[in-house]
Amino acid sequence: MSIMSIESTPSNAPADLPWAGRPGAAGYWNGFRAAVGHALQLMLRRQRLVLAFAIALFPVLLPLATVMFSSAQFAEGGNKIFVQLVEQLHIDALGPLLALFFATMLIGEEVEGQTMIYILTRPLPRSAWILGRYAAYVLIASVILAISILLTFAASTTLPNFGFNFTDVKLMLHYLAVAVVAVAVYGSFTMFLGAVVRWPIVIGVVVLYGWQRLATMVPGVVDFLTIKKYTNALLPVLATQRGNEAVQAILAGFQREEFLVGATKAVIILVLLTALFLGCTIATVRFREYAKGRAVGS
Repeated sequence: MSIMSIESTPSNAPADLPWAGRPGAAGYWNGFRAAVGHALQLMLRRQRLVLAFAIALFPVLLPLATVMFSSAQFAEGGNKIFVQLVEQLHIDALGPLLALFFATMLIGEEVEGQTMIYILTRPLPRSAWILGRYAAYVLIASVILAISILLTFAASTTLPNFGFNFTDVKLMLHYLAVAVVAVAVYGSFTMFLGAVVRWPIVIGVVVLYGWQRLATMVPGVVDFLTIKKYTNALLPVLATQRGNEAVQAILAGFQREEFLVGATKAVIILVLLTALFLGCTIATVRFREYAKGRAVGS
């Protein structure tokens, strides 16, 4: 076939032909926007959204309970309580939980419901469909987590030595940025699980809440194989005057040796992990047998 004959191929040639052109930038962007809008409509209608929002509001009650029911020994706990809640509940617990709530079902729900055939036969680039659904998840999960962190911050200001000043607001914004990063990387991982395994939520719980906790207690460099290792590297080191983590490891002789990761390296690794999981998800939907088989009606 000559070059002239290839160039004369109609622009509406089927997408599975070797000479079919890739969608233009405008077409790809329209497909991405359509996927975002459709995924947002689906997630906003689900009852799990109300449940996730209710769970995310639980940390807000703890500072208020401290003010109402604590004795004077907790009079100066505002900064400490806020930092502990954000690090242990919002970033380490709620971040993975929101990913399990929403991201695992972005593709897994279509696979379980056997509706993948209808998705794959639409004139929509599969990568645009996946990235659009992922963007909708990041938006919803980030808004839920941001509202919870902002309300927790406001509730913590009722305690002494913590308020709406530049230092504390800057600390809150730092944690908010880390929470969004955690939501993004956890979501890419659980979305990949939804595309490749049959029980993504079960496996996700085992990996995110079982393996990650175990890896942090095992001596050596096993924790480098967790996402938590790198999200923790982004946290403010002196948020509660807790000192350098390396100094704490030396003073506590029974603890394992710590291999610290800088914030810049942590960001690079998290970005690469997110891109890797998204790329693997796109490749899975594009080439996995369930996609091909159901696309032709088998």
